[in-house]
Amino acid sequence: MSEEDRELELIKRKKLLELQRKLLMQKAEPKEERKEDPIEFLRGKLVNRGEEVLDAALSQFPEAAKFIARQLMLLYKAGRLREPIDGVTLYSLFHRLGIPVRLETRIRIVKDGKVMSLAERLRGED
Repeated sequence: MSEEDRELELIKRKKLLELQRKLLMQKAEPKEERKEDPIEFLRGKLVNRGEEVLDAALSQFPEAAKFIARQLMLLYKAGRLREPIDGVTLYSLFHRLGIPVRLETRIRIVKDGKVMSLAERLRGED
């Protein structure tokens, strides 16, 4: 081998080592991927009173609600869930998993075309 061939081979090896080092550095650096928020993803799949149930669950059981939202998001992304989730279904899911989400209950009465609360009706306010 001539001197020029040896120098050329040495330059090639240095370049190869430099490229390998850069590749290793890129793999070692944590990639800042945009992770999707499971709560916001799930909100897009809820219908009827689903958001109300989710909000109540988040305020009463934040960790459990986030975990369930994450699992539901994974099921949607895997294609195992396709239909939107309504409030009754989500409420039932939480209760079946042992998470007793409490919702605000309102009783409304319609009299003569006017909507009034039960308390107003009992007080006799018309």
